[in-house]
This record gives sequence, C-alpha cells and structure tokens, in this order.
Amino acid sequence: MDDTTPDLERALRQGGPKKRESDAYRKAPSKKSYAPEPSSDDPLGIYLKDVGSHDLLEPEEEHLLLGDLIFARNRWIASFLGTEHGLQAVWNDLERWKHEEMAARSLVPGPPKPKPGREDSEDHVSRLHRIFARHVAKRKRRPFQISRRNNTDRLLGVLLFVGLRPGPLKRYREASIEQGPPAVGEAIRRERLLFVAARRPLIERNLRLVLSVARKFDGGPLAYSELIQEGNLGLIRATESFSARFGVRFSTYAYLWIRQAILRALEDKSRTIRLPVNVTQSLRKVAKDDPEGFEDPASIKDETKRNRLTDMLANPSVSRPVLSLDYGPEDESRLGDLVGDGKAPSPDNPVIREDIRGLVKGSLKFIPDRHRLVLRLRFGIDCAKPHTLAEIGKMLGVSAERIRQIEAAAFERLRKGPDGGILEEMVSD
Repeated sequence: MDDTTPDLERALRQGGPKKRESDAYRKAPSKKSYAPEPSSDDPLGIYLKDVGSHDLLEPEEEHLLLGDLIFARNRWIASFLGTEHGLQAVWNDLERWKHEEMAARSLVPGPPKPKPGREDSEDHVSRLHRIFARHVAKRKRRPFQISRRNNTDRLLGVLLFVGLRPGPLKRYREASIEQGPPAVGEAIRRERLLFVAARRPLIERNLRLVLSVARKFDGGPLAYSELIQEGNLGLIRATESFSARFGVRFSTYAYLWIRQAILRALEDKSRTIRLPVNVTQSLRKVAKDDPEGFEDPASIKDETKRNRLTDMLANPSVSRPVLSLDYGPEDESRLGDLVGDGKAPSPDNPVIREDIRGLVKGSLKFIPDRHRLVLRLRFGIDCAKPHTLAEIGKMLGVSAERIRQIEAAAFERLRKGPDGGILEEMVSD
C-alpha cells in the first residue's frame, strides 16, 4: 500500500473479500459433519436445535455477507474516527508507539497466519504514523479540524483500509462522545445499530463452528454450555476486527478468536483461585503432552521443562487443593457447628411462637367477651400494641383496678378451660 488513499466512499466499501478460485474458497462441508444432536428437554437442547436451523454458508453467500458487514462496520467506525477528537486520539496513540510506549499489534491486528515477506502490524503502524505526521506538519493549528481544507477524509480512508483493534476503537469512540457535540453520539449509536444488524446473519450462520470448537474442550472444568457462551463471544469479537487484507476466509479467522476466548475462559474461571495465564498455559501443556510428567516431574527428559514444572508445583497455590475456611481441623466438622452465636434466635423459635399464638387464640373462644377483650387489649393480640390497665379502663369507662380484677378472672377461666394444662406448661417453660 502506498501513501495515496482512495476517496471515502471507496474506503467504506473496501475490505469485501474478492471471489477467487483457490482452496480458501472451497465448498463448505456438508451439514452432516457439523450436525448437532438436539434435545428439547433442556435449554441447551433448545439452543442446539435453533443452531441447527441455520444453514451453513457457501463461499458466495459469505462473500456477500462480509461485504455488507465491512461496509456497515466502516460506516460505524467513520462516525467517530471522522471527528476531530477521534483523529486526535489516534494520533496520540501513534505518538506513544513512536516512543515505544505501545506495541504495534495492540493497535493494528495482523493476519492469523503471518507469512514471510508479507506486511505485519509494525509495517502498517509505521506507515500510519508517517502519513499522520506529514499531515500534522502541514497544519500545526488544529490539524484534525473537520474541513475541506484539512482533507481529513484521506486520513480516515487510510485507517479504514488498515483496520484497528476493538480496544483502541473503544477509546476513540469514548473520546468522540465525551468531547464532541451530542449529535456525534447519536450518529454513533445509529450506525452501531446498523452494524449489529449487518453482522447478525454472519454470526448465526457460523454458530456451528463454535459448537465444533467447544466440543474439543468438553469434559473439563467448565460445562459445555459455558464453553459455547465463551466461544460465541469470540465469534462476535471476530466480526469487529476481521479485515479482507488477511487473505483468509472469515471462518478461518473466527476459529482462532473462538478458540482463544474458550482458552482464556478456562484459564480465568477453571479454578477458585485464579493463577497467572502463563502458569495455567504451562500446566495445560504438560498435562496434554506428558500426563505422567504432571504427576512425576522427574519423568520429564527435558531438564529446563522439568525444573520449570518443579518450581510451579512447589507453589502452594498450584499444588495444594482449595479448602473452605468453614472446615475444621479434621475436615469433618464445620466451623459453624463449633462456634455458635448465643444471641442468634433458634430456627425453631418462629414455629413455636406461631403454635402458641394459635393455641391462645383458640383458648380465648371459651371465655366471656368482656374477659376476651381485656386480654386482647392488655397483651396486644390483634392490636397495634399492648395497653396499660389505665388505658383499657379509660376505653371501657371503668377504673384500672376493675380491669385488673377482670384480667385475673380471665386467667382463672383459662386455667380451668380445655387447654389450661398445655398453657400452664408453656408458661412454666
């Protein structure tokens, strides 16, 4: 690619894979090789049935869908990279790369299988920096102001052709929304919806690829359904960074993203205590290449690998199992059984109180209405709160002493009633 750039409309459409007669565009395999075994008994079976309803992509269909995807994605990216603040953020990152504060591959993705003699991320970032630096040198005051004189469309066309990673694009989008007018944010959201709609059929037609990759990792620490979810995230991520300059089919590029997403999920979520990525990768390689060496490092012939594995297994976080703090010294009793909370109510107290409340209400039916009313007001039964003798006397127009006498007579009747013995036992307990 030289320093000249096509116009913006051509750059927006740039990237659709060219149809060619090669092995990269061979006919898709038959449905039988990817056919899942659906079952409608559980949510996973329903999902597999839905995935099976989408046909596999033929090369011609993939060509058309990718053209729509890249055109919609470039329009969405242009909505925030085509602003002054978006281009300024790109230039800031290019300057950081120039001062060796950022890697080129963190800005521009490279092909999934680099070949000797082909341009890599370093070459593309170097060319981007040279074009931006030449532009800034000519227009020192607000070099990225959107105007016909500044010709920022040329810079945007170069960025769209090269392609940027989702991480930097997110930063540039946030800079455009935060520092730009509200109309910019609305335009970005509108173009984003169109991009999501354009990539949906491509994602649905490649869901079987996720199933085939996730099946290779089934039986491990993560359930098959979780592996599928992580793989789907990798497939979605592939739609945001695929570029036609890689010279491969989308399924080839997406396979690497799906596999990477599943492996990263296994490294992050397979253990209660997360280990560093390099440690989990080394342990996985040893367990795969030499399972016996994982149990006995002395059986590994390579001295460097043997010493590295010995050092890792010496780490308590790697070799020791994860135990709960609730376990006792003998791993049989629990800490909650040994140390009790004296202030905490017993679990059966609410049940006992409910039984007593029902028994008392039933016993009140066998005493006169006046006695029942006094006891209900005195102890707050079916009332907002308990009342004093004086308050009850004031309500009924009698003295507090008369209420005390009625209360005593009501207690005597309860003792002689059918439930008197049970009530007396409860009071004594």
